[in-house]
Amino acid sequence: MFASCPSVFSRFHRWLFGTHRQRILSQHPRGLYLLCLVVICERWAASILSSLVVLMLGERYGFSRGDSLRLAGLYSAASYILTLPGGLVLDRLLGAQRALVAGLALLFVGYAALTLSLSDVLWLPVPLLLLGHALFKPSTQVAMVFLYDRYDPRLDSAQIICYLSINVAASAGSLCAGLLVQGNSFRAAFSLAAALLLIGCMVMLFGKDRLRLRPKISTPFLSSAPVPIAMSVLKRVQIISALTLTMMLFTVGFGQVEGALFLWAQDRTDRILFGLQIPSAWFVGLPSFLVLLLAPVQLALLPKLRQRWSTPQLIALGLVAVVLAFAVLIPPALLSPCHRVSMLWLLSCMTLLVVGELLIGPLGLSLLVRLAPPRFVGVVMGIWYVAGAVGCWLAGEVGALWMK
Repeated sequence: MFASCPSVFSRFHRWLFGTHRQRILSQHPRGLYLLCLVVICERWAASILSSLVVLMLGERYGFSRGDSLRLAGLYSAASYILTLPGGLVLDRLLGAQRALVAGLALLFVGYAALTLSLSDVLWLPVPLLLLGHALFKPSTQVAMVFLYDRYDPRLDSAQIICYLSINVAASAGSLCAGLLVQGNSFRAAFSLAAALLLIGCMVMLFGKDRLRLRPKISTPFLSSAPVPIAMSVLKRVQIISALTLTMMLFTVGFGQVEGALFLWAQDRTDRILFGLQIPSAWFVGLPSFLVLLLAPVQLALLPKLRQRWSTPQLIALGLVAVVLAFAVLIPPALLSPCHRVSMLWLLSCMTLLVVGELLIGPLGLSLLVRLAPPRFVGVVMGIWYVAGAVGCWLAGEVGALWMK
């Protein structure tokens, strides 16, 4: 089917290419771009929900702001915690491809259920969405194992490309959320989310054969990439533990984008630009837009960065950037407690958050895949996401302090 006519995957592959980028991007198998396309569908829908969840819980279901923030944090935490049993099911029973399809199908039904405007049906979509995420999240990283050897020098750049795709979708999702919500009606936004998941299911069903190959490296382009080294089991466990702790701390900070920073944008930020008021939901997608600007720079500078710093050092610098992001907001919080402040303060905060995200997210995942035992990649990914779950729960609790 794919050999007989130009496919959507080939067009997506060509769209990503440019004169400068082709040298790097063409080194990767087409299966990576199929995976990125599927992830775009899922993350686009997820971004619509994350941009609206606090408003939806308040306006449709009648929760207070504080309770809405806590519930949003608990939902995010549960979606990550369940990836641990999801990863075990993936490793032992389903495999990456079937888990991807099953996860996408469950998410489709869950978003379709959210189009119902009844105030007493929240119990229906939430379990479906949680089960869908439990299978989908770890499956994407296990699929990477089908495409790359753990010490393949292209793995770091593949993670960055996937991360770039995620943030393309997140930017589009928050933009759509701001445009499609009318009053307290969320039906149009969640109808789009369901349609995106249906597209993702079709892409995966018709293109899953692309994920079965692990092509050889044709030409090296990252000479400074990590090489296999002997490492004891204890050392691997120590590094994996440090990575999961880093993930938790990062998520506590970055989780404020959908909580306290969203409310800062709504209540404390002057959002008038050229006479028009910017929807507060768009600020939830601002970090994703910034990733689109900064990730290509990171991709180009990655070989030089590796020559100066090791991967763990780069991840540590990412945590420093997250701390500085919130330090930026201390002056306006103290000096203008009762007045709206310039959007530049929030822009500076989120720029530093994105710097931290790009150093911790893709590089941490790449290092984790290299350290994980081949038979338990799904479980190790589940542990990584459980650390994110704890961070999401803590982020909700910290965000609720905004109301005090």
